[in-house]
Amino acid sequence: MGDEPALKAEHVGVAWAALALALALALPAAAGNGEAVKHALVRVTKIDGRITEKSLPLEKATDRVYRLKIPIKDITRDINTIDIIYADASACKGEAGYFVVSTGVLGTFREDKGRLEERRNPMPIFGMKTPRGAFVGIVKGLKYEFKTVVDVTHGVYTIFPRFLIKEMVFDPYEDLVIDFHALEENDANYSGMARAYRAYQLGRGEVTPLRERVKGNPQLAYSADTMFVRVKHGIKINKLKIEHQTSSNEPPVTVFKSFDDLMAIMRGLKALGVEKVEMCSVGWNSGGFDGRFPTLFPVEPAFGGAAKLREAIACAHGLGYQIVCHVCNTDFYTVSDRYDEYNVAKRSDGSLHKHGVLAGGRAYYPCFQQVDNVYIDDDYKGLADLGFKGTHHIDVTSCITPYPCFDPKHPCNRQQTADYMNQIGEKARRTFGGFGSEGPCDHVARTLDYALYVTAYPKWLGTPNPLIDRLIPLWQIAYHGIILSNPYYSTIDYNYPRESGDKPHTSLTQTTRRLKLYEFGGRPTFYFNPYTDLKPIKEAYDEYHPMKHLQYEFMDFHDEIAKDVFLTRYSDGSEVVSNYSGKAFRCKGRTIQAMDYKLIKPRFLGLF
Repeated sequence: MGDEPALKAEHVGVAWAALALALALALPAAAGNGEAVKHALVRVTKIDGRITEKSLPLEKATDRVYRLKIPIKDITRDINTIDIIYADASACKGEAGYFVVSTGVLGTFREDKGRLEERRNPMPIFGMKTPRGAFVGIVKGLKYEFKTVVDVTHGVYTIFPRFLIKEMVFDPYEDLVIDFHALEENDANYSGMARAYRAYQLGRGEVTPLRERVKGNPQLAYSADTMFVRVKHGIKINKLKIEHQTSSNEPPVTVFKSFDDLMAIMRGLKALGVEKVEMCSVGWNSGGFDGRFPTLFPVEPAFGGAAKLREAIACAHGLGYQIVCHVCNTDFYTVSDRYDEYNVAKRSDGSLHKHGVLAGGRAYYPCFQQVDNVYIDDDYKGLADLGFKGTHHIDVTSCITPYPCFDPKHPCNRQQTADYMNQIGEKARRTFGGFGSEGPCDHVARTLDYALYVTAYPKWLGTPNPLIDRLIPLWQIAYHGIILSNPYYSTIDYNYPRESGDKPHTSLTQTTRRLKLYEFGGRPTFYFNPYTDLKPIKEAYDEYHPMKHLQYEFMDFHDEIAKDVFLTRYSDGSEVVSNYSGKAFRCKGRTIQAMDYKLIKPRFLGLF
């Protein structure tokens, strides 16, 4: 990265904050044509601890888009991290504005010190709005190799990406590229940040609008028109945390819902007047939920076996329902008769890449090159033979960012892992009609049709941080009208009392869950539920009916328009006003009662 003089580590903290603010406040230099030149500060930390900093002019890529590019040849093996700070990426305590991280968190400038670091970036973007302007940074090269950092030192806020070069282990596979979009007027807000990213994704053909994808795809069209109801059949209760299960020590499968019970639930929904719904059979496989992956077959006999599952699938189709199943590609267990250590992802030291002890024992992350090449085709042949059709649900894949495999016989960097995950998503679409997964991470946006939840902050994914003010629908503004979603882990079963079934961690009440679902444009989803009372699902079905057409529209704008009152605007002009306050609110001739929301249709808006 050059021969700039090194800084001593003890000087970096205060110098970094001062230099960042100086960049943000400085008058921009002029280019030869009189046009302002944007700069970014590049901070390189070597493995030996030496730190260098250099201000670099940015290339003007297009109008109001400024590019920083570090070629592969300059990303050398002796580098630990590279920090990139844009000239407009700093603010002082007390200034108007906010920072935005791609997890959907927003923070205003009110603290003297603090730090937020996010390695799991659902989208490769970050942004800031200050009195001097607004911008969004879109990481286009090495987008899986950075963490987002918000640093507050002596009241100076700085947001920047830190590229973890040493952690890559592999040689860089592409140039480091960031485009900084300077946003003006109606775009100078978090809605504009997300719209800029959406335009980038659409413009390069990475994603296609939902209304285009449903053409010729009746399964996806059905998914877009319906709610999602997941039924978990059962699990091995691994109380002793047995890591390596065998036929002699494997816990028995505890049955929650048999396939007969699944049929009773579906018939009960139909009797209540739920005409269309997409069902999902969860844990149907050998060993139950997380039981013996990558083994799927035979169908778990404790729930009724293959013949009864086929009967349940036929029952769904007879009722006019769509039915899919839940699988998982990220947990391999040694109890599986298909387990092969060769296919497990390896860490850089050659050890197996393992994670928690779950129902099936110690779970190992597989190499996705091997998942695609060895397992998927046989799996999908067996699942299609059972009769599943719809948005095939693969657990975890979109809830994590892609991880590498360092096995020299099947190496995968993070980009290659993402490519294999998308190949699996494409196969799911071709076989079943769609691909759904657990979360919002957009390395699979190209093939993803549904996200089970976009965020679970603050108690499931992420931890509370005093720098954060609130959650915003940043992901939804980027992807609504492209990928179906449910907004929160805790908005699953949104209109059920939370004491029913499992208890997802939540900062929302039953009332605010309902408002949040529609404020963030969600698809009603049910799962953590014994389904002893089906009436709330019918109520949700009726409530969703006048809202579901919005799934085909882009979410174009969101903001707090009064204290505890939020407006969501769609590309067809529809607006949803969500009133979390304790009193009624008037908006454009309509009254929105306290703790309620209202859809204002475009033809009504035209009267004002």
